[in-house]
Amino acid sequence: MRRTRKLKKEAIEDIRVRGKMPYADTDFFIAISNSDDRLNSWAIKVLEKYKGEIYTSILTLAELALVSVRKGIPVEGMIASVLSIAELRDDSKQNALAAAHLIDHENTGVFDSLHASLCEGEIISSDHIYEKLGVKRVGSDYL
Repeated sequence: MRRTRKLKKEAIEDIRVRGKMPYADTDFFIAISNSDDRLNSWAIKVLEKYKGEIYTSILTLAELALVSVRKGIPVEGMIASVLSIAELRDDSKQNALAAAHLIDHENTGVFDSLHASLCEGEIISSDHIYEKLGVKRVGSDYL
């Protein structure tokens, strides 16, 4: 039990302290690409504030590719649009282990856990789960 608590603390601390640029998850890109999305105005305001500072991961691109295929949207165009807005960064073994810990011990979903482990402490997302994990949601004041 003590080892689990220590791992949890280390995993969450690691998520919190890594970065200053905001990481954007899937809902941000979906909202910004669809003017009918209820989060579209929020996403536009966040983009205006953080333009040139946003980054994301291959995980977001995988989720967006799945959504695009399901909705019949060309994947290539979606990915190109995302990469025109956000820098793509790599992940590490440490990220994977932190995500696994969150899945097992915080009962968070697989994608949310992976995003939390990759976001370096700040995330552009409408999802409240990140606050539970100690991750700062940037742009939430526009919601």
